[in-house]
Amino acid sequence: MATKMLKIIFPFLMLPLIQMNQSGVQKDVTINTVEIKTDATDDENIQEGSNITLTCSANIIIPPDQRSQILHLFYKGEKKDILLQNASSNGLSSKYILQSARASHSGYYSCVVEAGSKRKESDTTFITVKGNLQTPRLTIHPMNVTLGDSIELCCTSEEIPPLTFIFYKYKDGQKPQRFSDVKSNNKSAMHQLKVAVNTEKAYSCKVEVNGISAHSENSQMVQITVRDPFPDPIIKIEPSKGIFEGDNLTIKCVVHFILFPDIQPEITIVKDITSIATNATVAVFTKKATANDTGEYKCMAQWNDALKITKRHVIVKVPVSEPTLKSTPTGDNVVAGETLNLSCAVLKGTYPITYNFYKATSEAPLHQITLNATEAVHRIISVNIENQGRYSCEASNTANQINRTERSQYVNISVKVPVSNPTIKCNSLKGVYKTGELVTLLCQSTTGTLPITYSLFLNKRFIYSVTRSNREPAAFNVLINETKDGGEYKCKAENEIPDLFKYSEGMNFTVKVPVSTPLLYPLLNSTEVKLGETVALHCITSAGTPPITYTLYRNQSSLQTVSTMQAIPTAFNITIETMKHSGEYRCEADNQISSQWSNRISFHILNTSWWLYITVLVPLVLIATAAVLAFGLRRQCKNNKDIRQADESDEIRQREPSQNNQGSLKESMEVVYSKIGKIIRPKLNQVDCDTLIEQPGTDSDWNHEGDYTNIVLPKGNGIDPESDCEGDYTNVTSKRKAANADSDSCSDESDGVHYIQIDLAALQTQNMSQPEGPTIYASIALNKLR
Repeated sequence: MATKMLKIIFPFLMLPLIQMNQSGVQKDVTINTVEIKTDATDDENIQEGSNITLTCSANIIIPPDQRSQILHLFYKGEKKDILLQNASSNGLSSKYILQSARASHSGYYSCVVEAGSKRKESDTTFITVKGNLQTPRLTIHPMNVTLGDSIELCCTSEEIPPLTFIFYKYKDGQKPQRFSDVKSNNKSAMHQLKVAVNTEKAYSCKVEVNGISAHSENSQMVQITVRDPFPDPIIKIEPSKGIFEGDNLTIKCVVHFILFPDIQPEITIVKDITSIATNATVAVFTKKATANDTGEYKCMAQWNDALKITKRHVIVKVPVSEPTLKSTPTGDNVVAGETLNLSCAVLKGTYPITYNFYKATSEAPLHQITLNATEAVHRIISVNIENQGRYSCEASNTANQINRTERSQYVNISVKVPVSNPTIKCNSLKGVYKTGELVTLLCQSTTGTLPITYSLFLNKRFIYSVTRSNREPAAFNVLINETKDGGEYKCKAENEIPDLFKYSEGMNFTVKVPVSTPLLYPLLNSTEVKLGETVALHCITSAGTPPITYTLYRNQSSLQTVSTMQAIPTAFNITIETMKHSGEYRCEADNQISSQWSNRISFHILNTSWWLYITVLVPLVLIATAAVLAFGLRRQCKNNKDIRQADESDEIRQREPSQNNQGSLKESMEVVYSKIGKIIRPKLNQVDCDTLIEQPGTDSDWNHEGDYTNIVLPKGNGIDPESDCEGDYTNVTSKRKAANADSDSCSDESDGVHYIQIDLAALQTQNMSQPEGPTIYASIALNKLR
């Protein structure tokens, strides 16, 4: 029960606390800005002795019901190194006065304002005061020391910190050397050091103000006195007149005349960096001398921090060993023009060593040199073929008063000559080749160690290689198969010398494809033409490098020439004007590489001009014939008149209405037609020829045409005036005639019309087809014979 009550009451208890907390936060002090200012009109030119006032002000908001103490803190230094003043007040600003400013007052200044629980810093301001810094004072303790003791250097100044103290040391009358800088927020600084044998004895110091270039003069020089606890050690080496391999080598290190009985230095013998003997006061090292004992020996005496060293260089003389001769590059890879280094080296031998270099078995050396080294080099600049041969070297020295000389093995030097730039040429001088040709390219390098390998390249693409063991050129046979076999050919020459191959200049030639056999054909694929007709002949070749020139020939005569850059048919337009134009046609294709002749074409001429002569000649013949026959038939026409009239009445009754309108000419005349040529017409029903003459309008209905020559007899005395046979036949006219398409002749049972066909095919050559065109008729109207 109590727990439940507590859960109910707890929120009500926490509410006042939360409100009180929120009220406290809201009533806290707020510091908006803090800044520091000086009363100096020119911050960079403040004179020494001036009074400088620094003012720190803040923009602060304090709740009405709260009284807060405001704290102003003044600092000097870019990192607030020194606190100058800590002032509390109820005001929003505070002041700090620099009395009788000196150069050391120069530097950075800032302030901090604290109110309530808040704190805020101002930006820094820099003040420069003109003037000099006071000279500091140096003290050293102790002044009298022994090697190994420590001393303390103290530099003191009356300037305003923070300051930088600089310590100097003097050595053998030279200028002071700066060796330590100490920054301090106080008016003094300390520096400690340990006195050794090489430690300087005189010191001084000066001060600088942080952040500006002003500095003081050096203090007075202070010199210390160093007592030497023992003299330098002495090193003794036996035998003293030269050491040779096998001698008993003794090295002794000792210190004499120690001034203070309580000082007992430790003695150590060191070879190079290795300790070989250690003892108090005296150290001794003994062994059988070898070449490895040559080196630097040190005798070291040390007490506390006092250390003294004496050095001696020991040489154990050794006769030279057998030298080894080497070449760089190695003997089989020496290239003419390069540098050859011959190196003669020994494993051991006392210096100095004399080296001699020989070629073959010559007694006179090529080169001689004496060195304090186990190796000597003879350099031959720009080797040539004359430098080939066998080489050796000698090394000699003097050990234990005996001259020792050793000779090396022989080294064989073989000089190889790089290939010269090869030349490439062709067996022919042409610049253009056609496919199918075999071209021989010759590549030759005049100098170079044999054998030489030649490689052929086309447009930087490798083709194949040939190796020659003589100076003869390498021949490359190239079969030209296609146009891409043309381009730039180069050859490369190389021998056993790596990376010293050479390329020739490039040689270019062009590959063209010969023209193939051209094809000549008419545009409409027909060789039958009419006189006066224009025919298009096309000529084309399936292969060939352009430009291609096409020339058209008739028989042996050139007609037209056309050049083209494209693989398209070339058209020739010719007009067939006469029979001789039906001759043999050919075309020739030429692209300067080759030329080819095409197939042959001949034309069949369809001669349509004969009908003109027949049209004129046949009417004249028929007119003459009609004139002779007309008079003889005149009587027959009259005798048959009565019979015709009787028949006509019966015939009229029997005919269709469309035939009742026929004129009397049909009843009294017999028409004879001469058919010339061929006519295309629709098939007609059987009609009489008189009807065709009297009704020419039916021609348009049948949609075909024919040419007719109608001859009409003139009217005369003694003939029935109603008869058509009495007409005046002096007029020759041309009419249209429709005929039965299935027959070249037609007849009427009552009129007896006859057709006479004149076939023009008999007038033409056997190998020429009959021309298409209108059929020509010559019609003669004659009286019926009774």
